[in-house]
Amino acid sequence: MKKIVIFANSGKPEVLSVAREMKDYFEKKGMTVVKTDLSSGLKDLEIPAPDADLAVSLGGDGTVLTCAYILRGTGIPLIPVKTGTFGYITDTQASEYKAVFEAFESGKTGTVARMMLDASVERAGKVCFSTTVLNDVALTAASRARMVHLNLDIDGVNAAELKGDGILIATPTGSTAYSLAAGGPVLDASLQGIVINPVCPFTMSSRPLVVGSDKNITIRIPEQSGRLSLTADGHLGFDLENGDVIHVCRSRHEVLLVENPERKFIEVLRDKLGWAGGFTK
Repeated sequence: MKKIVIFANSGKPEVLSVAREMKDYFEKKGMTVVKTDLSSGLKDLEIPAPDADLAVSLGGDGTVLTCAYILRGTGIPLIPVKTGTFGYITDTQASEYKAVFEAFESGKTGTVARMMLDASVERAGKVCFSTTVLNDVALTAASRARMVHLNLDIDGVNAAELKGDGILIATPTGSTAYSLAAGGPVLDASLQGIVINPVCPFTMSSRPLVVGSDKNITIRIPEQSGRLSLTADGHLGFDLENGDVIHVCRSRHEVLLVENPERKFIEVLRDKLGWAGGFTK
């Protein structure tokens, strides 16, 4: 590895000192280091994919989601380093990045490919919006006082006519985010599946559903529905209109996360989300 890019969330004060230390560490190893500041805004999504052998994200899970979008399709491995108080995807502490990097450099640890989703909005027969997400696509009511109506198709077969606050389409990685808070299931991050989770459904029978990652999901907004908005990974929004058709499917892009050899999925699930017990930190 000759070149590394550090994506630093400049909105977090503690990131700056860690980024300086990290830059010195990699340069002493003879690597070319490029530091890219992220502002936690939509402009971050316009950053071009870098030419690098390795990337590091400094921040929280939101920083990882932004980096996943920037790095999509490049095959550049990403070490997610946590500098905030809570991180689920970012399972490497700032004090551990050297050990994780050296384990990766020596081949003692590898990468895990996390699946992503492509989402697009079709309006009057034309695509007017498209994006790629690591966590989820959320279609939610723009007005809290108004129930929305949605028609759900899976592989061209009508699956449900939903009434409620909206619907979430999540990856295994995203199953522990918004979808979990909305009562969805936890999926092992290594699985290849898609969570379809109605948000506050009007009927008790509208339960979360997990389908294969090869399924094509289509959501139609009928003319009588209330106003909705689409949110991609919590940071990119788009106002929907009645008659819009939303398509969601597995993306051909993935993000490669460098595994922390000291952290296993179940350990993170237990310690960070308090699964089968109380929160420990």
